[in-house]
Amino acid sequence: LLYLNGQLVNQKQSPNHGGIIRPEILVIHYTDDNSLQGALSWLCAPQARVSAHLVIAKTGQIWQLLPFNIKGWHAGVSSYEGRSGVNNFSIGLENVGLGDEWPEPQIEANIGVIKALFHTYKLQDCVGHMDIAPGRKSDPGPLYFPILEERGVFK
Repeated sequence: LLYLNGQLVNQKQSPNHGGIIRPEILVIHYTDDNSLQGALSWLCAPQARVSAHLVIAKTGQIWQLLPFNIKGWHAGVSSYEGRSGVNNFSIGLENVGLGDEWPEPQIEANIGVIKALFHTYKLQDCVGHMDIAPGRKSDPGPLYFPILEERGVFK
């Protein structure tokens, strides 16, 4: 479970998940709309058959939908360094939005989450959905990683 300043982040259980995993990478997404409630409703609806481990609102509010050792259904048809089925070894982080803007509270929340997950799970990489499903997905878009690199997140 994820804690922020000693407090458990908001929790909502998604029914859309598989078995136990050992996370190796973090996959960044955007929700493709600007509604936190819409994202939470969709990612927790059984008929959606999609989920993520975390959702971060534009306000920086964080919601955890799945434990980090449970397979989320966020990557779809995907591969990373020749390995298919990225859901089997990744944590999915959904950001509310379209990828066209990254408000400061959302970026700060992403930085905190990324650092905590890398420290706790000794993750090997942080990639965009576009990197593991090229031609099929474009999230988190061209602005996301340069913002994080500018702030030295991956050094």
